[in-house]
Amino acid sequence: MLPATKGIFDRLTRRGRLMTKRTCDRQGHVLRTGRYLFRTPTAWEYAAAAAGGSDPAAQRWLGWQPDSIVAEPMRADALRVVPGTGPHWASPDPQSVDLVMIDVEAGRCAGLVSVHTGEDGGPETGGYLAPDYRGRGCGRVLFAAGLALAHEHLGLARVRAGVEVGNIASARSLQAAGLVRVAGPPTYRLPDGRIIEAWWFQHDVPRPAQCGGPQANWFPASSVL
Repeated sequence: MLPATKGIFDRLTRRGRLMTKRTCDRQGHVLRTGRYLFRTPTAWEYAAAAAGGSDPAAQRWLGWQPDSIVAEPMRADALRVVPGTGPHWASPDPQSVDLVMIDVEAGRCAGLVSVHTGEDGGPETGGYLAPDYRGRGCGRVLFAAGLALAHEHLGLARVRAGVEVGNIASARSLQAAGLVRVAGPPTYRLPDGRIIEAWWFQHDVPRPAQCGGPQANWFPASSVL
């Protein structure tokens, strides 16, 4: 197949449409930064992203409930999911907007970032990287995408992020993305019920915007635009 013909064919397939999508719509959000594509995940992409955060090193900080962790026998298979494949996916958390991080050059799911409801009811961002993408400066890209989602897509003027005291890698990534340390609650409850000491970070913009994708309508009106 000639390159020009292949390009047209790719755009006619569902996977091709997903991988070349550039505009947010009612089906989901999309943004691109360098070699990474951030997009509302398919069900298989979400499984791959969940597998990327299920290893013990990640769970040391994430603290998911046991039924959210992808078990070791299935983890490697899930991480091999080809981006752009899988059925439509509905978020298990009705108060979270999630984007899968796709390494377009490698054809792999590299992580996940979200904007979700924090313990105080306000917007928070958070995310994680698959093992092969840690320690490579990708955390800055991940959290910068979280800020773009909050400020440029969801119309949120302020977004916060919390990390466990001692999680230096995440703290540095948040600061590299542009968030600054602020005061906040001294502790934070992880999904598995553990109470941890927390550092807090925040990012503000004067003129947020909304896109044509699904909106986080559950946030207080004071948080939006």
